[in-house]
Amino acid sequence: MNDTGTDAATLTLCRTTQGQVRILHPCSHDPLGDAVKGKPLGYNPVQHLAIALGCCMTEFARRFLERRSLPQTLVATLDWQLDGRHCRISRIDLTLRMAARLSEEERHILDRMMNHCPVHQALHGNVPVHIHVAPLGEEELRLAENG
Repeated sequence: MNDTGTDAATLTLCRTTQGQVRILHPCSHDPLGDAVKGKPLGYNPVQHLAIALGCCMTEFARRFLERRSLPQTLVATLDWQLDGRHCRISRIDLTLRMAARLSEEERHILDRMMNHCPVHQALHGNVPVHIHVAPLGEEELRLAENG
């Protein structure tokens, strides 16, 4: 995965109805296998930031759905672009897919709730975070719930 220059990078995670969070893409590395082979372990700092943002935003969305007795399985895809010239993240796009269909009013309330995410607030003013909400497809729902 390349997340430098003008290439965008992607990370996808899901939060199940049991509250578990799994990273679907990129898959985490086998710690023992990579350590033995001398390869780096885990995620880079920007991926950690994307994981933190995705986990926090999906937790706020899950709470919103729980209060309305709606299905709480969520899949969040985060795309970002690094500005290599200025050594900074130039943007992050969060696409939140859920099984529930929301009215305009519910979507507005969800947006307000997600703006309370402390990770999003820490980025506010420095990195634009664009949030998109989309329906969760059957295949994505199966993957999210069953792995």
